Amino acid sequence: MPIAASREDRPSDRPSDGSSDGPPDRRARLIGIAFLLLAPPVYGLLTLAFGMDANWDLRNYHWYNGYAMLTGRIGRDLLVAQMPSFYSPFLDVPFYWLATHLPARAAGFLWGTLQGINLSLLYLLASFCLRNVPDMKRTLVAVALAVMGGLGGGTLGLIGTTFQDNVVSLGVLGAAAVVAGSLPGILEGRPLPSFARVAAAGLLAGAAMGLKNPTVIYAVGLCLGFLALPARPWRRLWLAFFFGIGVLVGLALGGGVWMAHLWHDYGNPVFPHMNHIFKSPFAAISDYVNVSFFPPGLWQRLFFPFVFTVHPLTVGEVPWFDLRVLALFVLVPVGFVCAVAGRSMGRRNDWLTEAPATRFLLTALSVTYALWVVMFCIYRYLVPLEMLAPLGLVMAVGLLPLARRLRIGLAVALLAVVQLTVQPADWGRVAWADKWVKAEVPPIEDADNTMVLMAGYWAISHVIPSFPPRVTFVRIQSNFLQPDSVGNGYLAIMKDKVASHRGPFLMLSTIPDTAGAAKAAELLGLRLDPQRCRPIPNNLGETLNLCAVDRVGGNRETVE
Repeated sequence: MPIAASREDRPSDRPSDGSSDGPPDRRARLIGIAFLLLAPPVYGLLTLAFGMDANWDLRNYHWYNGYAMLTGRIGRDLLVAQMPSFYSPFLDVPFYWLATHLPARAAGFLWGTLQGINLSLLYLLASFCLRNVPDMKRTLVAVALAVMGGLGGGTLGLIGTTFQDNVVSLGVLGAAAVVAGSLPGILEGRPLPSFARVAAAGLLAGAAMGLKNPTVIYAVGLCLGFLALPARPWRRLWLAFFFGIGVLVGLALGGGVWMAHLWHDYGNPVFPHMNHIFKSPFAAISDYVNVSFFPPGLWQRLFFPFVFTVHPLTVGEVPWFDLRVLALFVLVPVGFVCAVAGRSMGRRNDWLTEAPATRFLLTALSVTYALWVVMFCIYRYLVPLEMLAPLGLVMAVGLLPLARRLRIGLAVALLAVVQLTVQPADWGRVAWADKWVKAEVPPIEDADNTMVLMAGYWAISHVIPSFPPRVTFVRIQSNFLQPDSVGNGYLAIMKDKVASHRGPFLMLSTIPDTAGAAKAAELLGLRLDPQRCRPIPNNLGETLNLCAVDRVGGNRETVE
């Protein structure tokens, strides 16, 4: 929610109780440096306490997509990860490489340490926003806010996982920290250095967006945040413009190669999403938006945080509890009204955080939330905002027309209640093993010429790297395509690949999905033999079925 600008908030104005003009506190500086360096590995150790990630998306596509990218299987296998087969694999590659070259605990520690850099960025951001506070107090408060940012219900649920929402958050938080660290200088300083700094911030946000497209809501939110800064109107527009230029460059760097691949092969750079615009013949004319989490009515959407805080399954697959987004939803508008009313009556009330940074961040968070509730309503995509919420709550409380001590006390009490009531999400974990993924694939005769068909809608592609490398995989039934699909041009590609195969067939599915897999095979002129199935036990999910498949009315070519 933008805060109205006034000349009282010009960067030259400093609260009377600030100590930024005095000599720096060496102890505070050492504490800050220690936190910056130690927070990531400590977060990595915390990852080990939560257990090994076994989430549905890991088993469906994060593991396979990294494997396919590293081994050149993109284009050879077909749809094995269902619709996410078309998602960028670039964030999955480093995780897959770590998890296949190191013991699982070591890989988990390093992945958690990478995610722990969020805490370091949160510390920097909070420290920049608290320049009006004495050094030692600023450092301690920034540490506390950063720690809280890493201990939210969604954030803890994502620790050590492959969802990547707490990896692309590094670009979001990095961008916010660059902007906050450049304030107030960019408001009236020399144009070239100022615009270069905001472009660098945009580069970070754009790269995050390129690596995971839903991060677009943060890039837009941060861009519009410049319009709320206490600066001349043209200066605000130029800052937003150069930030946007940085976003476009970052988008090209983070996602340009993959988007070019999708454009070249399918005529849609975000295939299959937004296909009602690009109209690729290889997908249905649809936006491919997941509407399953959208609230059913206008009032539910307008007051959505009240709904999903109490009923978390409305925005996710698993339960969790966290009050911080709801608290922001209430306090930011209240603080905005109080700030506007106070200005209109000529009352000056020093905020708890620096005015330019407060205006920028609260506006960015408000726009981001508004876009999220319109476009996604999936809580995982809101986790970077959850990380920023403790700092945002301090900013919002700082706008209230109360005595400074009362506002500080209220902020402390609110943050304590929020943190003490957190219940982390759990998208699925197992006990740590020596290897992240283990699957007992039975021997396959003539593996070089065998095609394994995949059916059902469950996550099963994580076992593919355990097969002989020359086996080809084609998914004939998925959340993107079925053998009897209408209006999806990709069906012809799938049918042609299956029909042109001259070697043996096998069928991979879960055991409960075997009957449905047999029906899907029949639509392609194939017959699954349920009497010739062998199990594939694995450490991340239920035992899978590998069954023999015959051509109907043709030569019998199977592997038993």
